[in-house]
Amino acid sequence: MIRAVQADGLLDPATGETARDAVVVIEDGRVTRAGRRAVVQVPRDADTIDGSGLTILPGLIDCHVHLTSLGEGLDFARELTTPPTLELMRAVRAARKTLEAGFTAVRDAAGAPAGIRMAIDAGYFAGPRMFVTVSALSQTGGHTDAHFMCGADLDIPLPDRPYMVVDGVEAMRLRVREVIRAGADWIKLCTSGGVLSPGDQPHHSALTLEEIRAAVDEATTQGRKVMAHAQANAGIKNALKGGVATIEHGIWLDGDAIEMMLDGGNALIPTLVAPQWVIRHAEAGKMPAYAAVKAREVVNDHVASIRMAIEAGVKIAFGTDTGVGPHGTNGEEFLLMQQLGMEPVDCIRAATTVAAQTIGMKGVGTLEPGSWGDLIGVPGDPLADLTLLSNPDKIHLVVKGGEVIKSVR
Repeated sequence: MIRAVQADGLLDPATGETARDAVVVIEDGRVTRAGRRAVVQVPRDADTIDGSGLTILPGLIDCHVHLTSLGEGLDFARELTTPPTLELMRAVRAARKTLEAGFTAVRDAAGAPAGIRMAIDAGYFAGPRMFVTVSALSQTGGHTDAHFMCGADLDIPLPDRPYMVVDGVEAMRLRVREVIRAGADWIKLCTSGGVLSPGDQPHHSALTLEEIRAAVDEATTQGRKVMAHAQANAGIKNALKGGVATIEHGIWLDGDAIEMMLDGGNALIPTLVAPQWVIRHAEAGKMPAYAAVKAREVVNDHVASIRMAIEAGVKIAFGTDTGVGPHGTNGEEFLLMQQLGMEPVDCIRAATTVAAQTIGMKGVGTLEPGSWGDLIGVPGDPLADLTLLSNPDKIHLVVKGGEVIKSVR
């Protein structure tokens, strides 16, 4: 199947340039040529997709989502009465909403087993291309320890989603191997506490440096990289010393941590919108008091930390922690990034070229020949108006692998 997507403009995030009266030719799911219609030859038998009035650009990438989380607040009674199969099926709706919001690729940061990625690839339901971490690993009492003081434990190990709590170097080596066996593309560690977890604090570090290094060593042996939920300053630095590739959240960076990231070429995934959604849910009565208190305590420091990182030139990759907030609202992160000083083109790069490089997913984030035919169209110039990417209603065209997923005329 050959498709030609015609549009008023074609934005190349790598250069920041927009070609007018453009076309992208997609054959068997891959881009074969793209550029101005006056110079790009379109096969006669191509099926034309009309994007008149639109600027098209590569499909967006979110480096931090949770497709099996509802994004509607934290309700423990609901979670206790949700069977694992229903939790799994949440991803079907979340995947569709994410895709229709213009995000054609994501890295799921825990919760989604590899079967969800496989089902999307097999065409069982519509969704973005996925990398999965399967299980996020923390110490006892850490960010993914769902064991409450009453004795209840919400984290039930499943055949394809290993238990998330692990202590000790040798236990860490085994658990990483189990997560890889379960199909993980990335390994996720929690090197600090968090906002939604009941038994820890965001400003406290977690996991020993030896445990982190053991996880990175095992992951590297199997061709994987490690991402770190790292909010505390010491947790960030331990993660960097231990060899992790990406820092998620980064609430309490300082000059030394930023220098470490610059020296190591590590990417920061800010997830600025996540604490905003915790506070919004709390105001609607859909969040436990402890989480609301922690979110309000961290939100200003989070903003200051990310602003400092941006000003220092740290590599910023787009990520939202969606699943905390509703799926499909990912684009709000663009506006928060811009408010902290990022230029619109850099915001878009963070969700295309930089994101693709950061997570190591081939064929996404670009419309160069050989890449996947994943693109979106918006009614205007996103470089002049980032709200075109922040609001899913303004994503008028979504194409994945040459197949039209969404078209608003």
